[in-house]
Parts: sequence; structure tokens; C-alpha cells
Amino acid sequence: MATLPKAVARQVDSAGLTDARLVAAVSGGPDSLALLHALHCITDSHRLSLHVTHIDHGLRPSSGRDADFVRERAEALRMPCTVVAVDVPRRRDGAFSEAAARDARYRALVGVAEREGASAIATGHTLDDQAETVLLRAVRGAGLTGLRAMAVLGDAPVDGATARIFRPLLGVRRSETLAYCRELGLTPVLDETNADTRIPRNLLRMEVVPLLERLNPRAVEALARIAENAGGALDFLDAALDAEWPPLASTTDVAVALDRERLRSLHPALQALAVRRAYEAAGGASSLDAVNVDVALGLASGPAGKETPLPGGVRAEARHDALVIHAPGAATLAPLEGEHPLLVPGATSAGGWRVEAQMVSMPESFDSPPFTAYLDADALSGELCLRARREGDRFQPLGMAKGSKKLQDYFVDAHVPRRERDAVPLLVSPRGVAWVAGHAIAHWARVTPEARRVLRVELAREAGA
Repeated sequence: MATLPKAVARQVDSAGLTDARLVAAVSGGPDSLALLHALHCITDSHRLSLHVTHIDHGLRPSSGRDADFVRERAEALRMPCTVVAVDVPRRRDGAFSEAAARDARYRALVGVAEREGASAIATGHTLDDQAETVLLRAVRGAGLTGLRAMAVLGDAPVDGATARIFRPLLGVRRSETLAYCRELGLTPVLDETNADTRIPRNLLRMEVVPLLERLNPRAVEALARIAENAGGALDFLDAALDAEWPPLASTTDVAVALDRERLRSLHPALQALAVRRAYEAAGGASSLDAVNVDVALGLASGPAGKETPLPGGVRAEARHDALVIHAPGAATLAPLEGEHPLLVPGATSAGGWRVEAQMVSMPESFDSPPFTAYLDADALSGELCLRARREGDRFQPLGMAKGSKKLQDYFVDAHVPRRERDAVPLLVSPRGVAWVAGHAIAHWARVTPEARRVLRVELAREAGA
């Protein structure tokens, strides 16, 4: 077996992809062509099922030629092949961005992978691509997350979904893929845009990396080690954040709230990682760059009531006790209309919310997510309903042993943004507001040791609400 297939076989073994079905992304260039033939070489020994996929971006007159070439190679290897034409948005000047082309490409690849039931998408990224990625991110001021660059087997967010990307050539130099193609007598197609130094990655490959290799002939390997070291450091920090996460973060389907006091007590590296994790958990469509992280952390150190937009429609908001990362569209929750009687016990659909109410035994702990509450069933004294606030509503928040306050004053004290107050669900009994969902239960509705019956109420947004 040639050297390149052996290297790919080792990566297949280490990634646990023996017996797997893979989508092989093939552009027709030397890297992806070498990948295709190396995978084909180990198909029997590793029981692989391959589906060749070519993405035609339609950005060059020769793109049809490339698609035909890939079809012919797949046919020669007796492999199924899919060619997908994608539409890449152009800027006003008629040019296109690499990011837009990449997003369109991965969307198409994910579609084929889902249809074929593939375990992963195999791409031809090499050690040179890794070095260029590290350089590109370094000059943009990336932190450890950016410098980690690509992994042999990693997850990539694509339109809210997660795609598994397999890069078995990540330890292989580009020169080795060219040599392998020559060894097999293959003539890869050439993309003329690869010579356009107006594209940042091309400028790095053609001018910057050769200069660095004059300083260090193994500069590419050195840059790749930076990515490896960054990954090791991030693994350590992730483990440290795992230990802090349960008391730090409260997660719902519309937001992630980070306790401001706990967040500020963390090491700055963990603070930044916590914001990135919250952003991803809230549905951020891409990785968060250092500038956005700094802005979000600035909110956590500033006064309540301020907010900032983040990429992908996510929004960060400073509240009195939390930095809240809102999911895309969460800022546009419609006001809760009408009054919705609840089935107890049972499940009720109420104005875009699904409400589940069940009698439970006395819990060991009353710590619960923001949209779950434990209440003294006997204190509720009658039928429950879910509704929005009304003029004159009063509330006795947990801890206020005597009296009550206007609900409006409670919202102000809790730093609930004005535009969100009409969308906050209230659990109401004949005795009054028992629970301001997502915020606090009424003091009179709390479960005491003397309580005979405990009601657990859980709210979740319904799909499409």
C-alpha cells in the first residue's frame, strides 16, 4: 500500500470510522483527488462505503468541466456520484466572498450526507491548509479558539445543524498529494482563481508562507503545532469550565443566562470561553470572534439594561444578576394573549407555550431551571391559568414575607426589559400571581416542610411559537 493510503487508513482507525458510510467531497483538485483515491484504496480493508460529491459553485466558466471530470473519476472507480449546483450570493461589485461560497458548499454537502445516511463528510484539507488557517486567524487577532483551527474529526455548525467533517489528510503536506496524483498518472483540474492574490488565503499560500519558510524550512509544521497546542489548552479550559457550568448557567430553549457575579469571579480565559459556550448553546450560527466576546463581557461588567447584537441574530443583554444570551428571534416573542385555564394534572397548550403540571413528591432540592417551578398545591386554592400581566397586578416575590408590590415595580427591580414584559407568562390562581415564569415564585406559594401536596409546573415554547 502506498504511503498516502496508509496515512488515511490510520486516520480512519483513530476516528472510529471503520464500517462507515462517507460522503467524499471532491473538487477535482490534487488534494481532493488524492483523498478520493486513497479512500478507494482502503475501501475493502476498512469496509467503507463512499459517495462522491462535487459542488459546482458556478463561479467560473470552467466549472462544468470540473464537474464532468469528477463524474468520470467516480465512474472509473465504480462509485456513486452526486453533482450539486449551488447559488453563491455576490456582493454589489459582482465579487463573491469565500465565506459565502464555503457556507453554500457545506449546506449542499450536508444535504447529500443526510440523504445518504453518511457518518461524516470527508474533505481534502492538508497540513498546508491548517497552517494557512492559523495564519489567517492570527492576523485577525484570534484567541485560542480560533488558533485551534481544524480537527481531523470535528463538528461544524451549518444552518443550525451540526455536520461531522473528517479531514484524513490534515497531517499530509500538499506536495505529497501532488506526488500521489503523479504516481497514479492522474491530472487534477486546476482552479484559476487559486492564483488570485486578492483572495487572502491565496496571498498567504503564494507569498507569505514561502517567506516564512526562508526563516524556518518547516514553518508549515510549526504553524500546525500552534493549532495542536491551542487545542490542548482549550481541552484543559473546557474541563475547568465544565466544573463551573452548573451553578453559572441557566439554559432554556430561548436563552442562556450567565450569573454575573460568578462569571466575573472566573479567570478571564474561562469568562471568554463561557460566553462562547453560551453563544453556541443559544443557537449561534458560527464561532464567536474575540471582538464580540469582549463586547459581551463588557456588558457583564456594566450597568443593567444594556444590550448588543451578536452574529447570527443572537443578542446579549445585561440584567441585574445575569448576562443573558438570547437565541435568534427570542427578542421578538409575541405578547401572551388571553387567559388559558390549565389542566392539573396534565398538559395544556397556552398561547405558544406548552404547560405541564404534575403532582410530585417532596423534592430534595428546589433548584430548578427558570421555566420550572415547585409550588404548594394547597396554597394555590383553586383553578390555575396562564396569562400576561394586567393593570393592577400585584406580586409577593419569594423572600418578601409581608405585603406585596406592584408587578410593574417588580419588573423594574428585576431589570426585565420593557418590551419583554407583556410576553412574560404569569401563573395565576384565585389568590393572585403565583409565579412570574422565568423569574420568581410568590412567597405565599412556596413549598414549606409542612406542605402536603407539591405541584411541579414546567413551561416550554411550542415549536414555531
